[in-house]
Amino acid sequence: MTLRQFRIFIAVASSESISKAAEELYLSQPTVSAAIREIEHHYGTRFFERIRQRLRITEEGKEFLSYAVHLMDLYDEIENVFQNPDYAGILRIGATANIGSFYLPPLIVKFRSRFPEIRMHVRVAPTETVEKMILDSRLDLAVAGGIFHSPLIGQVPLFHECYEAVCSPDHEMAGRTVTLGEFMRQPLLFRERDSGSFEAFHAAVTQFGRDVKPAWESYSQEALLEAACFGLGVTILPQRLAEREFLRGRLARICLSDFSFRNTFCLVYHRQKYRSASMKKFADFLLEELGEEQIRNREERKDSPISRGN
Repeated sequence: MTLRQFRIFIAVASSESISKAAEELYLSQPTVSAAIREIEHHYGTRFFERIRQRLRITEEGKEFLSYAVHLMDLYDEIENVFQNPDYAGILRIGATANIGSFYLPPLIVKFRSRFPEIRMHVRVAPTETVEKMILDSRLDLAVAGGIFHSPLIGQVPLFHECYEAVCSPDHEMAGRTVTLGEFMRQPLLFRERDSGSFEAFHAAVTQFGRDVKPAWESYSQEALLEAACFGLGVTILPQRLAEREFLRGRLARICLSDFSFRNTFCLVYHRQKYRSASMKKFADFLLEELGEEQIRNREERKDSPISRGN
């Protein structure tokens, strides 16, 4: 197999079109078609289905695409580093909303002061988007909470954050102790269904035979916060955000007698991605700054797969 064939495969998989891939790569359509046939013949696997004159990538094709993307990323990095001694790659970091709002900004400032030579790009997005960007090699690492579904995603737990049930100070449940069932019967204000907090909360309450049916769904945590302040329903918020609003007098705590919820935040990475020196430095930095029980787990963290070399 050649690098040219891998590039052709990536182009076809991305567009699911022989003609678009040929146009993008300035090749003829027969050349692109022949390359795909050669790849499928070489591995003895059909990576594309031909349905009504359109291509659809198979599950095997998606898995092969992940390898192909990482292979080409590594090749491009080698070319850049060794053909240009002044080359400095950009470390691409992802984060979910709570991490991006409360934890990441001061961490990035501290990391940059320690490693000023490392350029960084940060993307704050829902858990589902973060996972897809890690798998597509558009992010190198992420700090995120929630549930990740791909077996190619590796996670190193960093810390847990408790969540508070909250409502308007004028709400009938303000300052009261109620059951989970009573809380769930109120209009629920929640993040979108692909967010880490929603998936984690839904998984937790499902164990109690409950289902989450939000009255409000929003990509904006601020929108939910404002809706709660105006008495339009109840919600759960990260403890840091909830405590801030308690001090301002804009929200009140609801005590749940039979339920508590916390989300685990992890360092997230692609198991098959090459770990650059910058990635290892950032991973070690996060484990040092955010990891709970640092002293007791220090030796275990030295063996963390993201900190180790390949």
